[in-house]
Amino acid sequence: MLDLTESVYEGEDFTEVDLRSASLTSITFIDCDFAGATLAGARTTRVSFERCDFTTAELYGTGHQGSSFVACTFDRTAWHSSTLTGCRLTGSTFTDCRLVPLTLIDCDLTLVSLAGARLAKTDLSGLRLREANLTGADLSSCVLRGTDLSGVRSAGLDLSGADLRGAAVDAALWVGAKLRGASVEVDQAVLFAAAHGLLIGSPERE
Repeated sequence: MLDLTESVYEGEDFTEVDLRSASLTSITFIDCDFAGATLAGARTTRVSFERCDFTTAELYGTGHQGSSFVACTFDRTAWHSSTLTGCRLTGSTFTDCRLVPLTLIDCDLTLVSLAGARLAKTDLSGLRLREANLTGADLSSCVLRGTDLSGVRSAGLDLSGADLRGAAVDAALWVGAKLRGASVEVDQAVLFAAAHGLLIGSPERE
């Protein structure tokens, strides 16, 4: 297994490297290539990955505490059975990745692209998903209580049976997403009605 002794790595080639079950702390990786790398079971603490490529990499069973994956590329990457706590994934792109089961706690996914992702029945409560690309994603039966969904791209987004109570939602989502069986609060139901041009009120008596 590769022994990482530096605190900063920039533009390094880590393709197909074996970091299985590694423990990484306070390291910064910038523009590094992890394509095909094996990090299964690895643990990171305050590690920063910036614009790194994880195409076909194995990240399943990993644990991340206070780490960041900013503007990274995850293409056919295996993320299942991983836990991320207090992490930042701003601007990263996920394409055809295996994601579930996945545990995300207090994470920032602002501007993340999860177009077409399958995350059904995942607990996404309290996350920041502002302006994320969720086009065609399957978030059916997900828990999204208190999640910030402001400005998300939601065409074809499946939120059937999802718990949206307390979530910050724009009018575009109320119109563009599939919401059959979703749980909402009264004020959200009013916004949903307004987004669909419905008028709410008691009938006038003549």
